[in-house]
Amino acid sequence: VTITQVDPLQVNFNLPESDLPLLHKALAAPQQGAVTLTKDGDPKPIGKGTLDFVDSSVDTASGTIATRASVPNADLSLWPGQYVNVVLDAGIMPQMTSVPTVAVQPSQKGPFVYVIKPDNTVEMRPVQVALTEGANTAISQGLKSGERVVVEGQTKLKNGAAVREGKASTGTGDQAAPKVAEADRTGGTQP
Repeated sequence: VTITQVDPLQVNFNLPESDLPLLHKALAAPQQGAVTLTKDGDPKPIGKGTLDFVDSSVDTASGTIATRASVPNADLSLWPGQYVNVVLDAGIMPQMTSVPTVAVQPSQKGPFVYVIKPDNTVEMRPVQVALTEGANTAISQGLKSGERVVVEGQTKLKNGAAVREGKASTGTGDQAAPKVAEADRTGGTQP
């Protein structure tokens, strides 16, 4: 016989090592560290709880940190062994700038974005990614709010290339026509 506690339910999950600063922030203040549980394909919450454990070491094989949340389950809507999506609220990060995830490109030297300068040329600028959440990425260094970044057509660009905003051109010439988004800092980024 195995006895399993179902109220409150303990939800175990792993987060990437890069999220360690966010975990510390989530545990530092009582109003932060809230978790919301959802099922795949359904944004409606099926449970809410609080982060109550962060492992003292990183799993070197996976590069992740074991964490746990305690979730009230009086109605028994959650069941041990059930798979759920976990969203951890680490609070507002006003020092971050948010851009569409597709704007951030990988390189051997680390992530970068193409920033459009006032003279309509692009600058390949290294950035520090703090968090990626679906379609949005929080940038902690390398980008200012209001700067325009290229979100499509980056493979045809190089540092200093002249660009014009719009649809991709089929003609010849030195003008690329990437799609553009503006970096946003309105109210901060919430992971």
